[in-house]
Amino acid sequence: MLITISSVHDFIHTKGMGKSVSCRQKIKASNKMQQVAINKNESSNHFEAFFEFATLCILVIDGSGYITAINPFALKEFGYSEKELIGEKIEKLIPSRFHNQHNKHREKYMVKPQNRPIGLGMNLFALKKNGSKFPVQITLSNYHIDGAKYVIAFINNISESKKAEAKIEKLHNELEATVEKRTRALEETLNQLEISNKKLEDVQSFQKTLLDNAGAMIIATDEKGIIKLFNPEASVNIGYHESEVINKNTPLLFHDKNEITTKRKELFRKFGITIKDDFDVLVEKAKRNIHEEEHFRYIRKNGTSFPVSLTITAIRDTGGEITGFMGIAIDVSKHKKLEDELNNFQHLFLQLLRNFPDGAISIINNKYNFIYTGGELHSRLNTDPKQLIGGKIYPKFPEPLRQIIQTMLGNIFMHKNIISDFELPYPIAGDIYVMDAFPLKEEDGSVNKAGVIIRNISQRKRIEQELQQALEKEKELNELKSRFVSMASHEFRTPLSTVLSSTYLIEKYTTADEQPKREKHLQRIVSSANMLTDILNDFLSVGKIEEGKIQVRPAQFNIQEMIIAITGELKSTLKKQQNILYHHEGNPDVLLDASLLKHIIMNLVSNASKFSPDTSSIDIKTISHNHHIILSVKDHGIGISKEDQKHLMERFFRGANAGNIQGTGLGLHIVSKYAELMNGKVECKSELEKGTEFIITFITKTG
Repeated sequence: MLITISSVHDFIHTKGMGKSVSCRQKIKASNKMQQVAINKNESSNHFEAFFEFATLCILVIDGSGYITAINPFALKEFGYSEKELIGEKIEKLIPSRFHNQHNKHREKYMVKPQNRPIGLGMNLFALKKNGSKFPVQITLSNYHIDGAKYVIAFINNISESKKAEAKIEKLHNELEATVEKRTRALEETLNQLEISNKKLEDVQSFQKTLLDNAGAMIIATDEKGIIKLFNPEASVNIGYHESEVINKNTPLLFHDKNEITTKRKELFRKFGITIKDDFDVLVEKAKRNIHEEEHFRYIRKNGTSFPVSLTITAIRDTGGEITGFMGIAIDVSKHKKLEDELNNFQHLFLQLLRNFPDGAISIINNKYNFIYTGGELHSRLNTDPKQLIGGKIYPKFPEPLRQIIQTMLGNIFMHKNIISDFELPYPIAGDIYVMDAFPLKEEDGSVNKAGVIIRNISQRKRIEQELQQALEKEKELNELKSRFVSMASHEFRTPLSTVLSSTYLIEKYTTADEQPKREKHLQRIVSSANMLTDILNDFLSVGKIEEGKIQVRPAQFNIQEMIIAITGELKSTLKKQQNILYHHEGNPDVLLDASLLKHIIMNLVSNASKFSPDTSSIDIKTISHNHHIILSVKDHGIGISKEDQKHLMERFFRGANAGNIQGTGLGLHIVSKYAELMNGKVECKSELEKGTEFIITFITKTG
């Protein structure tokens, strides 16, 4: 006899037979009862097939919470055999920490059972035999038999949904085993034709509850594609009443034609066949015993559409002939939206990693391979981040640095340490970098991956150095001010005292014969004023040098003529009987800053005069040769010790043997700075009590 889906549907609405009243009526009733039993058996066969092969967990629990029935899919999902679960409390499939709470909820539910999903807004978990947990969605239904209450639980593993991959486990890996198992189930059902009408009604009630509360769109057709079963979930989601589709339409009514065309091309590429009939395109894989989850868009009656995950299974009779097809579809709109949002987030996150402007961001596994890496640093090292994925970390870093990083990551994997602002001890691409690294924990708390951020701090370092230099400069200026005050208070005292005393004495000399005395004191005042002017000029020169306000203005002039003029000016400032001897060699036309050179000569001659005897000579010599100008100023004075020669050019430094000879300690500092501005180098040759020679060599162009 041909078993069809329509007979299953008719079985749902079949009522029980009346009682017989006579022998003949008994015979007729018996024949009629046998026919009804056969019809109901056919419906039961379909129900049994649905129960056996449904791709979601189905459990029946009695009023005390004991499991009375469980489908194979649930056994597989939980990892138990049927014997291990039948008669066990439902709490066996729930993590132990939820047992007390679940007992209360179950007892409360049995007082007033309702058909509804449970745990809305909560995270529900089920427990496998191996002890692992997985997230679930649960829908409950109930029915009564002889006053006893039973609950049907539809349990859906949403592990993949939680990961936004929206995948449902594939239906049955080996179809031959499934067909054999189903055949055995059908044979067993046929052997139970004599079961009571009451038990058939119980099965009918259970089947209807299952179809009405499956939580999925279940649509069954005959072998030609005409819809024979359209459960309430399908009606609610797609918008058609069952009267509009059963025995009238095929599922093509709510399929997108473009998707069918795309599917046809896919089948041609995979199997090399062209399928003309659209419905055959949908069920071709099911005919070939290939049960795969596929994604389509269902079009509602109102024209709107939504994504579904669809699995189609061929229904076969005991001879293996196809009698129809069953499709189980799940609305994945929310999952799809979540997946799109996740993909968008991943896209933005990857852009952040790829375009990180300050260095590199990486994810590294515990084998020290890149899982992901990106950032401006790779561009500077001329490496392609895509080619680094899966390879050893930072191949272009100095090997000692790679070993340091690897050691630090080892501590992260082992001890879950966090590394913050660690300055890498080796430069990378000429810049300085710091590293932040942190563990990426798995759900079980283990650490197999680490996040690493390497940041360029060269600019920050430069700013820090500039600030440090500015601070040092500030310290120097403060020291200069302090020493200036100290020096000024000391150096100004003598000339000011001289001026004050001479002024007082001049007032005392009122007669004509005391005129020479007045002139003597006037000369002392002039000399003291000149000394003060020189001191102030030295301080002003140092200030301009420190502030970078001295500008070099090279010009061509006759150095011989200029020095002869300077020596004429300096004669009046020399000690009694001191004289200046000057000699020049080479072309006298030079290219230098005449003003700065004059300051240098006057400073050196002034020092030579102060530290030399009254009757000594000061030797000045200039040489112009091969773009070099050499200036030498030599005295025959007290000399400078080797130790003091190391500090001669420092501000405010005075030799240990300077004694009471006046001076600010700034002259040679100014000379060295002026010489440096004109690309010159100062050299000192001196011995104690044998005199001193300062030699300055300028690199320049002669005229």
